Parts: sequence; structure tokens; C-alpha cells
Amino acid sequence: MAGARAGRLTHWGARRISAPVPRKCYDISLNLSGDTVRWVGAPTLEFDERRRISRGDATNASAVTMSVHSGTHVDAPFHFIPGGATIDALPLETFIGPARVHAVDAQRYITEEHVNAMELGGDTRILFKTRNSALLGKAAYEPDFVAFSLEGARALVARGVNLVGLDYLSVAHADEQVPVHRAFLDHGVILLEGIDLSQIQPGRYELICFPLRLRGSDGAPCRAVLRDLA
Repeated sequence: MAGARAGRLTHWGARRISAPVPRKCYDISLNLSGDTVRWVGAPTLEFDERRRISRGDATNASAVTMSVHSGTHVDAPFHFIPGGATIDALPLETFIGPARVHAVDAQRYITEEHVNAMELGGDTRILFKTRNSALLGKAAYEPDFVAFSLEGARALVARGVNLVGLDYLSVAHADEQVPVHRAFLDHGVILLEGIDLSQIQPGRYELICFPLRLRGSDGAPCRAVLRDLA
């Protein structure tokens, strides 16, 4: 009996050894602090060390004041659409699943021509890697970043995407905010802005980017992660 039991344990143990190797994760979120690059006119992130053990308090406790569009964040339709869906109303399925990182050699705009030349392979979450990735490490806002043209945004919507990510703080230039955002948000396309793709190779991954559940909010920071597909 003891020998048979040992044999079963040995057999089960061998099966455990063949368990799949954990998939590698890549953090594509900006590190939030008062020095993190912020949109023109946005408030500075303020980190208040309310209690500190080093000062004789019983605990460490902090408070943060910041824009809901700070760092890596998600835009909800309500950001530009009166009565649009708020961040807490968006379906969780949007924020997890296969995604394609696509590199674009663009100087100022991701155009309709760029979009129509892309191979989507059925993916509906598309993250764009541009020269913006070199700008995210600078504390000062850079107005000359790569954004979507209105026609480029419309072309993406026509191709059936449901989440678009860009490696700077907005999908649109400062003077084109409303039309470009509305081109996406009017059609339920959720926007993931401020992602750091500087260390990411183009290709297919699993995306996980759940925003904070801020009731009634037009947006929310998120921790965005890519993971190798199985």
C-alpha cells in the first residue's frame, strides 16, 4: 500500500513539474509624481504626507490631489459628450484582452493612410507606438507630439476597434480636442492615453488596464500592463 501511494505521488509530482511558465508582464504605466509630465493647464499632482512614522505618528498615511486625466489614464465618453457614459459605467471586458501594439513612423499626425495600411488581424484593441515615447520622460509638456488626424480617427472607428491607446497624454492636439475625441467617443471607442511603449516591441499581447472606479467621472488613472500571449 505504501509503495502504491508513493507511486501515485511520484506520478502527480511529475505532472506538477510540467506546469506552464508564467507569462512575462510589461508595465506601460507612467510613474505618477509631481514631476510627471501633465497636459497643458492641468493641475500639478500634489502628494501630501499626512502622517509619517518618522515624525512620531503611529502610521504612514498619504493623500493625493490630481486630475483624473493624470499620467496613464482612460477617457470615458462623458469627457466630451453631455450625458455620455461615465468611467464607472464602462464594461470591464473592454479593459482586458488581446491587443496589438503598432509602430507608426509619423511626424505630427496618424493619418487615414497610416490606419488603412495596418494589419489588424481581427484585434479591436490597438496601441500606437510613435516618436512620442521619447517625450514621456520629460517633465515639460511638448505641444509637438504625434496625434490622430480627424480622418485617421474616423478610419479606425470604421475598422471596428473598441479601444485605442497612444503614447502621449492625448489622442488629439490642443486645438483639435473636441472633433478628434468625439470621432472616437461618439462611437463608443474608449481611449487609453499616456501609455509608455518605449520598451515594447510591436506585436500582439494581452492588455490589462482597469481604470479606478470613480463614480460619475469623465476619466480615471489606470495601471496599464501588457502580458505575453500564451
